[in-house]
Amino acid sequence: MKQKRKICGVGFLLALSMLCSSQAQATAIQDRMDSTGQKIQELEDALDQTDQKISTYQKEQNILEQEIAVKQEKISRLSKELDDTRSSIADTQEEIQKTQQSLQQSKADSKEQYEQMKQRIRFMYENSTTDMIMCVLEADSMPEALRRANYFMAVMSYDREKLEEYKETTRKIKKDKAKLVAEKEQLEILEKQQSGQLSEIDETVVQLKYHLSSKIAQIQDSKELQEKYEQDLERQKQYEKELERQKAEEDKKREEEIRQQEEQLRRQQEEQQCQQNSSSGSSGRNADSGNAGRSVQAGAGDLELLSTIIYCEAGNQSYEGQLAVGSVILNRVASSSFPNSISGVIYQSGQFSPVASGRFAHALAAGLGSRCVSAAREVLNGRRNVDCLYFRADNGLIDGLVIGDHVFY
Repeated sequence: MKQKRKICGVGFLLALSMLCSSQAQATAIQDRMDSTGQKIQELEDALDQTDQKISTYQKEQNILEQEIAVKQEKISRLSKELDDTRSSIADTQEEIQKTQQSLQQSKADSKEQYEQMKQRIRFMYENSTTDMIMCVLEADSMPEALRRANYFMAVMSYDREKLEEYKETTRKIKKDKAKLVAEKEQLEILEKQQSGQLSEIDETVVQLKYHLSSKIAQIQDSKELQEKYEQDLERQKQYEKELERQKAEEDKKREEEIRQQEEQLRRQQEEQQCQQNSSSGSSGRNADSGNAGRSVQAGAGDLELLSTIIYCEAGNQSYEGQLAVGSVILNRVASSSFPNSISGVIYQSGQFSPVASGRFAHALAAGLGSRCVSAAREVLNGRRNVDCLYFRADNGLIDGLVIGDHVFY
């Protein structure tokens, strides 16, 4: 009998060793899954940031294009105004030349008139005033005498008027020329201002186009980076699916090992109980050995812990899905292959991704578990809607009971 107990003990230790090895392998896969999940999250965050950058760059591109369009429209308008100014300068210069010619002609006419007047005055002085009087007196009649007298007066008056007229014309032409010269100077100042503005806007447009070119290059670089992130993300997701498949296989293998271990433990307990009953002669006082698991130890903070892990894993699932997650936690607590407390199961290394990523700690601190407290309380009160020890996101690769987005096995 001792030899038999020794063999059973060795078998139990061997099974326990295999279970520990399986657990280590499953933990290693879970670690890789957590690492892959973190990489996926980082790539998704990088994609979001890149999308935001591209959106910002495109808005800046639109603003630059609008600014360039406005500047080019202003360049077009200023160019037309500059052409009009230069045309006005050319017209004014032509008017100045015409005025200069008129001034020269007026001066020539005035000089000629002055010379003619001098000749007539010289003639009158050289021939004396007596000859003019005699010319009047020798007239045959009074009307003829008056006509001759008026003629001499008219000649003298004409010379004076003509000379004044030429002088006035000359003054007017000089004034018009001065006005035209002043207008030309103002137009030349305006031309200089317009040319300066045009040059300044041209330089601004060159700078804007340079910034626009840089912005387009940034958009292109960001899109190339975005494409790379998307490719990396797809590879990581495919790798994650493969890891999930491996993890599911390891979980099933480990679950079977756990069941075998618990069955072997139950048999050993039954044998020991039978031996105790045989030696004591009290076979009617058998202890309840139908449950190979351990009882649930619910502490003061267990409701909050359980409701928070339910929220992290199934907060967006149906009530049945939330109960199922809570059931898995309590099933593990009751199993001899897992820690015998809710906190121990939740914080066991390599088991729950929200714990590894820090999302569980954040949700716990923020009190988000209150949204799933009803499901947690029901599970703690004894309700179990699954007898599984594992669950994962359902991707069609794992056989088991599907509830919502999860598969339980």
